[in-house]
Amino acid sequence: MATLGDFEQVILFALARLEGEAHGAAVSQEIETRTGRHVSPGGLYTVLDRLEAKGLVTSWIGESTPERGGRRRRVYRLEPAGARELREWYRGIKDIAVGTGPLLDALAGEGR
Repeated sequence: MATLGDFEQVILFALARLEGEAHGAAVSQEIETRTGRHVSPGGLYTVLDRLEAKGLVTSWIGESTPERGGRRRRVYRLEPAGARELREWYRGIKDIAVGTGPLLDALAGEGR
């Protein structure tokens, strides 16, 4: 199992939410909408390239569209290996986090 960084996880979750396939701008928008976190294009594409090198996503140049003035864009797909990596990470986090909400509230000085 590969080790996934935080931003890699967020990108894989965004691709999963986009039904496993999307262009970079859609991934960026999904992340910004869900997390409120601004995503720089350079950072996004650097990490997408790294995920592709790990075999967790694939990409190709899609068809041109009239709304893009006939320009084509790169499309990314979450590969089964990427879904498995993300699923295993998510299960591990869920297992360790279960029931810690009230404890975290108490440790943060809230909920007393």
